[in-house]
Order: sequence, then structure tokens, then C-alpha cells
Amino acid sequence: MTNKKWFGVILLVIVIIVGISMANKEPERTLVASGHPEWPPIMFRSGDTIDGAGPALVKKIFDELGVKTSFPYSGEWDEVQAKAKSGEVDVLVAAYKTTERETYMDYSEAYTTDPVALFVKKGKEFEFSKNEELVGKRGVGMVGDSYGQAFDDFANSAITLVRAKTADEAFKLLKEDKADYFIYSLYAGETELKAENAVADFAFLPNYVTEEKFYITISKKSPFVKYMPDVNRLIEKYKVDGTTTALIEGFSQ
Repeated sequence: MTNKKWFGVILLVIVIIVGISMANKEPERTLVASGHPEWPPIMFRSGDTIDGAGPALVKKIFDELGVKTSFPYSGEWDEVQAKAKSGEVDVLVAAYKTTERETYMDYSEAYTTDPVALFVKKGKEFEFSKNEELVGKRGVGMVGDSYGQAFDDFANSAITLVRAKTADEAFKLLKEDKADYFIYSLYAGETELKAENAVADFAFLPNYVTEEKFYITISKKSPFVKYMPDVNRLIEKYKVDGTTTALIEGFSQ
């Protein structure tokens, strides 16, 4: 057999092997990402989906990596975290870092900072410069929320927070004098009050509880966890070129 014929046979064998390999390989499924339903402008519920700057950033990152994404509303924040723990949700579009969460999710580099404030009923402001000044006061937070590991540890040992399912419910507790403060994201709280035309009824204290960083997380049970190095590379790229800032500002209007 001539060299030309041998080359043709070898080429045919290679084509057959590659074809069989591709036929047996299942296409990568759509990545499922979700987040907190009431934390604008970073993430919020819009019908049956989670929208906001966080989802927009995650979509942009994975579009560049050639991975299809979906952003379903997956329940209250505690339910979303449970689904990330089980692997039902692959990615959380934004999360604070806590020791417990690190047991079941890998964290990206931080992509933005989120001030956590104390909202109070107008006229019911009080001095706040350290956490200990909250002891004895009636606080409210939202189900499943963390306020950074340091404050969470303090809260678990020194104060009791009533947990509301929604920001609207928490603000009603303030308005009805059933709570002294609502601990919440400054930006999310301001957005909620503007939407409800209630800015004149509430205030936030000038000293923040903390300023936490937001990260993209990937469930340790997700096949997409292998993309974390690429996610970090693109987070840095979009921070430098202003993309992340533009997305957040766009959802802050």
C-alpha cells in the first residue's frame, strides 16, 4: 500500500475515533445561577427570574466562557443557599463570605463592596458606633441573611434578631414600633424605600455595621466549579475596564 493510501486510512480512522468520542460526550448542561430575591441593585426577583447587576455579570462571564446560563427565582435566600449546598443551584451571583458557606461553596475574588446599615423609623434615631450598643434593642433582619462573619458571631452571642421574610415586612415592624432597627444593605434598603415612596418615613444611621464584599460562589458539587480560575480572571478584567461598575450603576437607576 502506498504512503498516500496509508495516510488516507489513518485519516479515516482518526475521523471515526473523533466522531465516536463526540457522539458519546454529553453536551454541557445549562448552568443554574440564583441569588437573594430582595437585594437590589445586585440581585432581586423579577417574575420567575433573578435579575440585577450580579446576574448580568455572571452571564457576561459565562457567555465569554461559552457556557449557557439560567437565572431562576429559587425561593427565599435560605432556600437558595440550601440548593447551592445540595448542588441544585450551581452559582450564587453574590454572597458574603462566611465560614459555614465556605464548607459547601468555592468563592471567587470579590467584585464589589456592600455597606450594611441600620435603618430606623424617622425620629427614632439613636447613637451607634459599636455593636455592643445594640444589646437590649429590638432588631430585625431577613431570613437567611448574613452580615459578615464578625457581626454574625456577635449577633449569635449577644442579641436576638427577629427574622422577616421580606424587606417590606421588616420596614413595617419599624413603622409599627415593633422593632428599633432593621439591619440591611444600604443600597437595597434605599432602593426599597424609593420604590415604596417611603423615604420620608425612615432613616439610616451614619455609622455602618460593616462593609462586606460580594463574591460569586460556585457549589462544590457543581461541575462548573472547574471554571473558577477563569471566573477570577474575568472578574479582574471587568473591574479594570469599568464593566462591573457600569452594570451596578445601570441597575441603580
